[in-house]
Amino acid sequence: MEDCVFCRIARDEAPAFVVYKDKEVIAFLDKAPVTRGHTLVATVNHYESILDVPDDLLGRAMRVVKRVAKAQLRGLGADGVRIVQNNGSLAGQVIFHIHFHVIPCYRHERPLRRSLGREEGYEVSRILRSHLGDDGHG
Repeated sequence: MEDCVFCRIARDEAPAFVVYKDKEVIAFLDKAPVTRGHTLVATVNHYESILDVPDDLLGRAMRVVKRVAKAQLRGLGADGVRIVQNNGSLAGQVIFHIHFHVIPCYRHERPLRRSLGREEGYEVSRILRSHLGDDGHG
């Protein structure tokens, strides 16, 4: 979809701190993170919601969600991970492209949305890529 920001990110037409990308799935830092390392995992191709995405691709996306969660625990020292996925505006979906929020939880940090700074984006994306294995591509 031409005007979808996540599609533009997947096509390298919009900026993002990408921590993982393969032919089907992309993971990048949320531009308004709730906590340090808040990552979005989306399909490369456009599907509006969980109801539209093919089952095999959904399974692939969930495997990437799991890898990102492990990287947040190991690399960022998170104490837990919250995974959120919204479908439809009434459920809180803002970007109508299937994606999962992988939100690290820290014992002594209160979750609060804020803007992602450039320096933090470079640092956190580097750490997560290094803990996803290899070069972050699969």
